[in-house]
Amino acid sequence: MLSQNSEILKPNSTPRFSWRVILVFFLGVLCFLLTQIFTRVPLLTLLQKQTGFMLWAMSYPLLSGVLVAMSAGVFEESGRFAFKALALKPARSPFWEPLVFGLGHGLCEAVWLFSSIWGMVCMLEPSQIILPVVEKLLAIGMHIGFSVMVWNGFQLNQRLRYLLLAILAHGLVDSLIPLTGMLGWGVMQIEGLLAGLTVLLMIYVFFSRRYYQNEVSDG
Repeated sequence: MLSQNSEILKPNSTPRFSWRVILVFFLGVLCFLLTQIFTRVPLLTLLQKQTGFMLWAMSYPLLSGVLVAMSAGVFEESGRFAFKALALKPARSPFWEPLVFGLGHGLCEAVWLFSSIWGMVCMLEPSQIILPVVEKLLAIGMHIGFSVMVWNGFQLNQRLRYLLLAILAHGLVDSLIPLTGMLGWGVMQIEGLLAGLTVLLMIYVFFSRRYYQNEVSDG
């Protein structure tokens, strides 16, 4: 019995599959732009101009740092969820879809961050650029992992549970910056922790394949 998924193997369906990959990638790019550049960043900039907020943030630096970090999870993961629910149908998808979406999201973030500090980057020695590049590669890996986490909710018909899980995971990762700063950790210690968390996320991504393989075999 042939399933609809088997059409991907036909030569005449290859262009359609390629366009779908490109579409998913640029939707990932658009997701970062909408949730961060056009929404969260302007809102945070506006808050930082409020005297009351700044006084509160200086009085409670750890709490304010954690809340700002958690807001990244709320905005970005809600954005992923909305794009999946509204623009990437059907709900159950091939495994490559969250990988490509997360790649587009993460690369857009990396390009935006490097472009904003390009003047400083140009002044660094080649050996000094390695660490920022590694950090962005880790961030891209995490964005792929968070995308898979959100997509798993659609695969398993537990959308809200996995959305909340992705928000919490993303927020906790970003909260490591103010938390480790309060503990006096060095840059290499923080990067090592982030690398370890990225590895755990990649393991999660690997084992998540079974949800998508079941979808194919059920066809």
